Amino acid sequence: MNPFDFLQRKASDLGASASNQLPDRANLFLRYMSGLGNKNLDLDERTLDSLRESTFDWPKEAIQVQGPTGMEFVKEGPWSLESRSGSVNPYGRGYGSAVDHTLGRFTSNVNPAKTSITMTDTYDMENEVEDPDLVSGKFQPVKAAEAFLNSRHSMTNLGRAAMYLTPFKPTPFDIDVTVPYEGRIGNLETYSN
Repeated sequence: MNPFDFLQRKASDLGASASNQLPDRANLFLRYMSGLGNKNLDLDERTLDSLRESTFDWPKEAIQVQGPTGMEFVKEGPWSLESRSGSVNPYGRGYGSAVDHTLGRFTSNVNPAKTSITMTDTYDMENEVEDPDLVSGKFQPVKAAEAFLNSRHSMTNLGRAAMYLTPFKPTPFDIDVTVPYEGRIGNLETYSN
């Protein structure tokens, strides 16, 4: 291995370690903007616990859709909330920024023995709510100023303002983490890259 490759790998390892010391939403954002991606990713136990909790849902057969508005109700029956496999949309369900500002929507897969849950997502800040120009890599000072002026000291909007000023397209990366089905997570989570 040549010395340049060795130094580059060590710098990347150091950057990943330093990034993991930040709050998870900042950690993921920095990894996205810097191209560091999922290298040596280590999410906080509280974040992992909140993500696992957001996989709890009613079984599909318990949900009844009524009327033209499509409102959902839980039918009477012996139903119980438990972790479910499938798409997870935590928005508006009270999980807060530990879920909304980290993975947001993601996919969960509960293993058949109910001993673990695998949560997967691509961190890319691309969805129907975000402005597509945000991740275009175009220098957009007017949109940056608007985001900054509307920030009200919100780190999320300050990050958006910075993205509008960044002259390169950020690098999406995959997140694939498996946690125990229940109980304390500790350091029992595993990451697949």
